[in-house]
Amino acid sequence: MEQADRIIGVYLMVEEIYGYITAGKALRRGGFPPRLSDVEVLTMEIIGEMEGKNGDRAIYRYFDEHWRSWFPRMPKFKAFAKQCANLCWVKHVILERLFANQDDIHIIDGVPMPVCHKARAYRSHMLDEHTAWGYCAAKDEKYYGLRGHVVIGLKGFVSAFIVTPANIDERLSLGDLIGKIKGMLIGDKGFIDQKSNALLAAHDIDLQTPLRYNMKDTRPKWAVKQLLKTRKSVETALSVLIEKFSLTKIKSSLDQWRLL
Repeated sequence: MEQADRIIGVYLMVEEIYGYITAGKALRRGGFPPRLSDVEVLTMEIIGEMEGKNGDRAIYRYFDEHWRSWFPRMPKFKAFAKQCANLCWVKHVILERLFANQDDIHIIDGVPMPVCHKARAYRSHMLDEHTAWGYCAAKDEKYYGLRGHVVIGLKGFVSAFIVTPANIDERLSLGDLIGKIKGMLIGDKGFIDQKSNALLAAHDIDLQTPLRYNMKDTRPKWAVKQLLKTRKSVETALSVLIEKFSLTKIKSSLDQWRLL
């Protein structure tokens, strides 16, 4: 599919879903209407992210350089970025409908999201009471900030993403996954918990983890080996999110994060 056809196709789908979400009602109570419609901005964001652009500025530059004739009323970047931020939750609903989750096997893992260097932690006011000291097992070090809990399907697509303070037990994030995924969920040893298993099982989610050395594993060895092999795929997906999409860089205000 050529890019022009892709932009048209995404625009038409976004327009349909946007109309369903808003039920024909205006999202703004007053003020001057934006130069670009909400559907145009949402289309630009979705296409830009599909092209691998990792921020509003990169998306803006892409359309300014290549598709300005299609969006002749593009405003200055600041106005564009503000409109994108205001539509953040509308875009979230649209993406859930455009890219519906169809996987029945998912992997969950945590990723540290420091807000500043350790030396500045005691005088940092970024997100204030929502930040805390946490521990990163992969780097064997403490950090100050938040912790992301990412659920990824076998194809590498993110099915759910939850942000908590860094000191929150990762098992407490499992309740937010109910209704978003189904089937098998693969986690690490930190997710071992009978209550979590029972909660997820009641909602058709089968939580599987490797067991600790002092626990007896009745599962077939080949199944456990395949389980560990499958879980490694999350590391590749997370590295792409961190390197190309700056997952661990916190530049947003508090109301754009979903904190537990």
